[in-house]
Amino acid sequence: MLYIKLSEENYSLFSADTVFKKQGIEVLAAAQKAWAVSDKLKYAHGLVLSTIRLGAYSEGIKKDYTNAISYYKKAVKIAEEHRLYADLNLGYGSILNMYYYAGDYPNAMGIAQKGIAVAEQQNDKEMLAHYDNQLGFIYLKQEKPTEAIKYYRQYLKLAIQTGDRMTLADADNCMADVYLLEKDYETTLRYLFTALDIYKKMGDIETTKRKTVINKTDRISYTLFKISTAYKLQGRYQLSLKYALNGLNYIEALKKPVYNQYDLAGYYINIGEVYLALTNYTPATHFLNKGLALSRVIKHQEDIRDAYDGLSRVYELQKRYDSAYHYQRLYAVLKDSIINEKTSRSIEQIRSSFESDKKDKEIALLKQQQRLKQTEAENRTLLLNIVIGFFTLLAIISYLIAYIRNNKKKQRAAYERQLAVQTERQRISSDMHDDIGTGLSTMLIYVNLLKARLNGSLAYPEIDRVASLGDGLVTQMKEIVWSLNPENDSLESLLVFIRQYFVQLFDPLPHQTNIFIPSTIPPVPLKGAARRSVYLTIKEALNNVIKHANATSVELSVQLSGNKLIVMIKDNGIGFPVNSEGKFFSNGLRNMQRRMKQAEGKFEFFNEGGASVRIELQLDGYTNG
Repeated sequence: MLYIKLSEENYSLFSADTVFKKQGIEVLAAAQKAWAVSDKLKYAHGLVLSTIRLGAYSEGIKKDYTNAISYYKKAVKIAEEHRLYADLNLGYGSILNMYYYAGDYPNAMGIAQKGIAVAEQQNDKEMLAHYDNQLGFIYLKQEKPTEAIKYYRQYLKLAIQTGDRMTLADADNCMADVYLLEKDYETTLRYLFTALDIYKKMGDIETTKRKTVINKTDRISYTLFKISTAYKLQGRYQLSLKYALNGLNYIEALKKPVYNQYDLAGYYINIGEVYLALTNYTPATHFLNKGLALSRVIKHQEDIRDAYDGLSRVYELQKRYDSAYHYQRLYAVLKDSIINEKTSRSIEQIRSSFESDKKDKEIALLKQQQRLKQTEAENRTLLLNIVIGFFTLLAIISYLIAYIRNNKKKQRAAYERQLAVQTERQRISSDMHDDIGTGLSTMLIYVNLLKARLNGSLAYPEIDRVASLGDGLVTQMKEIVWSLNPENDSLESLLVFIRQYFVQLFDPLPHQTNIFIPSTIPPVPLKGAARRSVYLTIKEALNNVIKHANATSVELSVQLSGNKLIVMIKDNGIGFPVNSEGKFFSNGLRNMQRRMKQAEGKFEFFNEGGASVRIELQLDGYTNG
């Protein structure tokens, strides 16, 4: 324990300059001696602490984060094997700090969940609060304020229950982070000033109930910079600068090496960004470069990226485009590399999780075998657990079978309802064709006979109106029968019907016509309502050409693009009418827009040397590359 204490004291004195380099050597030497003595004595607690000190040397002095995580995981493994609860939390905390440095929040989530499970087993409210804080922080970094605030509220509730004012102030800071993410700056600042007030009332050095030693100046400076960030995002840059410089004064007043270089790098970058917002480029460049230098020392990729971005913007505003381009290129490369690293970390997480689960199962099986050998009572407990597990599994299987059967019944009922609808549509279509259609046709025959007998007498013009109305009703009935018949629920049927209508409509007229329809039409299903909406829209557009356009030519073209049906109608007429403000107006156009909106399609119209109409409909289940 003396060796460990010596290692910690030398670590606190370490600095990167040559004056203190020997402290780095002493840190490593003392930690190695502590580990050797602990190994000789088989002293598990000493092995955990000395292994963590070796990890701290790799982390803080060598900046070898991979090796540091390896040491911390070894320490956790020893603590787990010997059930050293306090040491286990110490190891978890060290690993979490490393994952936060690397921005590896998926793996951090795994450690935090393990920690909270252990804390629940021990019924340790202080550690439950600690891990609620970690989970909230992870969700905050993933920009999920809803999940973050859930854990931070639990953290605040436990802080109130434990009566630890340090934890309470930290919880206020955490709540501020969530509201800052949601851009609720007033609530953010209220929580931050509450935390600042608590910190100012503390002693210079205070120990929490978890035996964590807290430096008052560190917490005050941290909160002042958070206040500065809130004012910066609010656009109140002078206030932001005031609190940032105040926080920096607290740090400089320590007159000793700053241990949390990650926070300090962020502080420098924040001050640089505030000066940039105030267009004060000289100090902006100074602080951004200080943040960049420190970030490079600790190899913190996200801070390096943010410093690159800030410097690029500073030089761009100064019109020093060569330097701006240089830092922007570095920023882009680093941004892309961070994304790739996150992908790699996700893959590594899957692998490590699999190996961890495998080892956990092997340990659980070994422990089970040991328990079986101990007492007959434990055998009966195991048997009871197996029986309970069997019936639980049986209940789950029964539930799944019932669920699958119920699902199949629902699918069958849905299919039967759909079939019934299709059958009813077929019946209505047939009845209309056989009964109403036959009746209308017979009526027209008699009207034409009557017209022939009257020999075109002008004394009865109503006869011509009846005949014309009958022809229209027959046409409309054919359209309705076509739209109702489920056998016509296809793209091919729609295009054939449109071609027939176009030809029949313009055949007796003097218009020059062109129609372009794909020679090969794919077998794409198209529901009756959508077919009818598209057809009626095209029908009205074509009739508008005849009635209002004064056109001599008309063109209808059909295209299949991607998963869309596109129909274009163009004429060389007078175009659509516009009001005094140059806006289109027409009830017909609004009706066509409404129909296509109901079919979840698009309808566009515009004047281009005449009038043009564009109809677009998405085809489900079809893609034309």
